[in-house]
Amino acid sequence: MNKKPQFRMSTNIALNSKRWKASSTFYDNVMGFAVNEEETHLEIQNGPIFMYVQENFGVKGIVMEYYVDDVEAAREYLEENGCSVIKWEGKGKDCYMRDPFGLTFNLWEENHT
Repeated sequence: MNKKPQFRMSTNIALNSKRWKASSTFYDNVMGFAVNEEETHLEIQNGPIFMYVQENFGVKGIVMEYYVDDVEAAREYLEENGCSVIKWEGKGKDCYMRDPFGLTFNLWEENHT
């Protein structure tokens, strides 16, 4: 079994919606958040929390994020412990996994320079 990686909770949350673009008005006008509309998603910041509203095929619900020092080592460790890969684009991109209880999360390799 691989060495246990250190997992740190990120302040990034992804919400998946087929109607992500239409939700911009709601989050801006109704909720009062500053909304930045990108090509593939909305970026909404409130204090230290960033929320990304996007369409991600095959992923439903909320996706939490964890920082790790080595995304590939964390993936291997988590797979050994019952997690499965949902979407894997590699370091610096989406690395979605599902835990043994059905919850989806993203791994993000934190740069310590």
